[in-house]
Amino acid sequence: MHEAVRAVRREAPGAAGALDRLERFQDAATGSGIPAVETERWLNLARPCVLLTREADGPVVARLGGPLLLPPDVATPSDPYELGGPDGGVRHADHQLIATLDLAAIPEGATDLPLPPDGQLLLFANPDLEIGLAGGALYVPAGVAVEERATAPDYEPYEYESPEELDADLRRRGELRLAHDVTLPQHAFDAGLLARHPRAGDLREVWEDTRDDRPWHVRTLQIGGHAWDHEDWGDPAAGQDRVLLAQWEGLPMATVYWTMTRQDLEALRFDRVTVTMYSNP
Repeated sequence: MHEAVRAVRREAPGAAGALDRLERFQDAATGSGIPAVETERWLNLARPCVLLTREADGPVVARLGGPLLLPPDVATPSDPYELGGPDGGVRHADHQLIATLDLAAIPEGATDLPLPPDGQLLLFANPDLEIGLAGGALYVPAGVAVEERATAPDYEPYEYESPEELDADLRRRGELRLAHDVTLPQHAFDAGLLARHPRAGDLREVWEDTRDDRPWHVRTLQIGGHAWDHEDWGDPAAGQDRVLLAQWEGLPMATVYWTMTRQDLEALRFDRVTVTMYSNP
């Protein structure tokens, strides 16, 4: 088993249930006729993560929706766009705050990510099917003074009438608590992975059949681990040593991903986060 997953057992006793799922998977894979050596090699791909849901019984880690709290000298996250017409000029389209995470509430070793030990991580996304997806992430170090910032995202959210309606729904869902989990590759596999793991398809089926899965609307936020892929959309963190920072499943039949390179995460370059949405409207 991957050392990162063993570390969860040592450092996070609450992860025992998640690790039991790996043992059930291993037993089921053996029972289905998959050679033990293939299963062991597949288990080396396991990555720990945390799920943030209303139903979990761990500490509160995240708050959905506003208010937006930023240091006075930090601009509201937005995308610039040029105005048409003879006057021209540039305006900024504010990003929508989806969640604010308290990083100090995530136990060390609970994910496969080199997260800062404390401070706030803000996740932004404007899920708009017509013009594409805007968004990003912002890190506020611990102890930095913040103030509430007025913000006015202007776009048509997927499955909502307005950004204000989406924010109101997020605020109603409120606080999210931590649950430990562990992941194995579940997305569509590329040729390179299939060459290294010829039984990858069979192993994925066993994992889907044996893991104690949660409905999509309960898996509100996932931090770290492998991306969860419902319909073979593909791996949003594939290539260039990218990692899954967060995955949000709070929209009907859609998933929003925040990814970045491990090097950028270690350097706290959250301005380089990429936001992707897969949907099946």
